Amino acid sequence: MIVNGNKAPRPCVIESLEGVSGDLILFSRETPEGPRYEITIGGHFVMAASDGPTERRLASAALGLLNKDADIAVLVGGLGLGLTLAQTLADRRVGRVVVAELEQAVIRWNRTHLKEFNARALFDNRVTVWEGDVLELIEKRRGAFDAVLMDVDNGPSFLILERNAPLYTRRGMKKIRRCLAQGGVLGVWSSQPDDRLEAVLTEVFGDFGRELITDKNLREDLPPTAVYTAVKR
Repeated sequence: MIVNGNKAPRPCVIESLEGVSGDLILFSRETPEGPRYEITIGGHFVMAASDGPTERRLASAALGLLNKDADIAVLVGGLGLGLTLAQTLADRRVGRVVVAELEQAVIRWNRTHLKEFNARALFDNRVTVWEGDVLELIEKRRGAFDAVLMDVDNGPSFLILERNAPLYTRRGMKKIRRCLAQGGVLGVWSSQPDDRLEAVLTEVFGDFGRELITDKNLREDLPPTAVYTAVKR
């Protein structure tokens, strides 16, 4: 990889282990702006610092649709590098956040290697961590959240775990809608636009918003990232 005529530094493996979802590896790469991190699961890149702006946008876009001044309750599905969580916590109206993360190692990395990178998000006293399947949590909490932010796998278009496929079906979206309070907002991060997801959102929520974001640092033939929002009316 060549950047500005110079060879970019190779990523360094910080830790590698066997997780619930397969082989988990945390990488670090030094850049002029400081260290940048990536996580792979089963050989697939699923979380990278280059996705940071869109992951933060997931939070700001969804929370921006809420007509509530304080004590906002948020569910973040998928911890990753902690950037969606960090952006959520930056909204002073947020009173509590539950983060659902299947991989214990990802939780631990956020408390150690990644804590400065994501502004020590897991150390905020508004945050509770649910170590487990986000769908199980959704099924337990009816009307509990003002916002649900889904950043699982790489979205419905690029599933790393087939067990997450039900989240994006009509049945899964109905469960998410039930766990939202009236006027609550769903936000979904997707590595590319997804026609099937759009059809499901229309059926379950009536309509949806879609923001397409192109990363200028990626190859021109790659599709833009899609940030979806839908309101429970």
